[in-house]
Amino acid sequence: MLSQHYFNPINKAEIDLAHKVRPFIEAPPTKLDVPMIDLQAIDLSTFQEGPQGLKSRQQLANQLESALTTYGFFKLTGHGIDHDTLERMKSIGQSLFELDDDTKKKFHAGNTKHPDEADRELGVIRGVGYKPRGHWEYQNGQRDNVEFFNIRHFLHDDIFFNKTEYPEFFKYYLDEVSGYYKELHCRVLRQVLTLIDIILELPEGSLWDHHFSVHENDIEKSGGGFGRFLLYHEVSAEYRDLTSGTWLRGHTDATALTFIISQPIVSLQIREHDTGAWKYVSHTPDSLIVNIGDAFKYLSGGYFKSSIHRVTTPPVDQMEHKRNTVIYFCDPSLTTLIDPISLKSPKLQQLGLEKVNGAKRITFKEWDEEKGKFLNSKRRETTGEVKLLGRDTLMSLIQNDPSANKGSSISKTIAV
Repeated sequence: MLSQHYFNPINKAEIDLAHKVRPFIEAPPTKLDVPMIDLQAIDLSTFQEGPQGLKSRQQLANQLESALTTYGFFKLTGHGIDHDTLERMKSIGQSLFELDDDTKKKFHAGNTKHPDEADRELGVIRGVGYKPRGHWEYQNGQRDNVEFFNIRHFLHDDIFFNKTEYPEFFKYYLDEVSGYYKELHCRVLRQVLTLIDIILELPEGSLWDHHFSVHENDIEKSGGGFGRFLLYHEVSAEYRDLTSGTWLRGHTDATALTFIISQPIVSLQIREHDTGAWKYVSHTPDSLIVNIGDAFKYLSGGYFKSSIHRVTTPPVDQMEHKRNTVIYFCDPSLTTLIDPISLKSPKLQQLGLEKVNGAKRITFKEWDEEKGKFLNSKRRETTGEVKLLGRDTLMSLIQNDPSANKGSSISKTIAV
């Protein structure tokens, strides 16, 4: 059992000092004229519980439905997680990536896992620990310039605190990290799911109760997923040109919903479903950027869009800066059958989207395993739309012509 020594404020203050846990310095706003898209903002501060708050919830649900059925992306404001907590998570992440290489190798992602997951190939993408820079091969002999640190089971105290191995430094921050993710899952996510219940004309609480609720220490039956501290290292103009401005290739998430702390560095892009055009996501301080993943796309029969997105190298006046953020990949329970039959939604039935269209019914666990095999591979020779388990999904998108960005002030990669 993890000693209370790690949660002593005096000890933590000493560790803060020793490991230079400090505020992360964000890139200043770009001065260049960058075309941005203002995503639909969902202000959860107007969310009211009880019968008297039904009108406010319906108004929010109407706004959210527009976002989920077009871009599959939205901004979450007024979510109740304060500025200091968001900044603290980025500070902890910054110091995680400053640990020595031997520590990172010892805690390489996927090397250790809980006994209940012994049959799962979590690998570097979903396993606990570090993904090093250079894991993925890009074009022209270049490799990725991204590293991250994954955590799992923060909703289950015994597993998270007592049965998982971490770098010594990180043990002092498990209480803060667990608190952040529990707040995100058990309050913020639950409110978002209530709005989706309203959209789908389900009794409020249905999605939470049947697919996302937490059953202590029962990994199979609990909603959850995994968290990620993520750092994109600064790149040179040469690297930008050789990789067609790629920091992270275009993809869709396997999960149900992804929550990411917004940053001012101009790099996150989404692709419009109708036109195929790529657009940058604008930054709102202290907001969370949320997107639909494959699991909710399939649960909704395609009514909700699984967002195609990527991260490009930033404009020239931000290229000397890192991109540091914290993500929550939120999954339904592993036993959830990810098709509209599971929801019994009157709305989807009215739209004719309540069927599986001939594909075999699969659980989220089956889907996560299948897509995870591809995401864990170091080389991604398969690009574009493919079928996995009878379902359309996106593998990776990358521009083949590195000359497209030469002389450009903004990375303008176009997927093929």
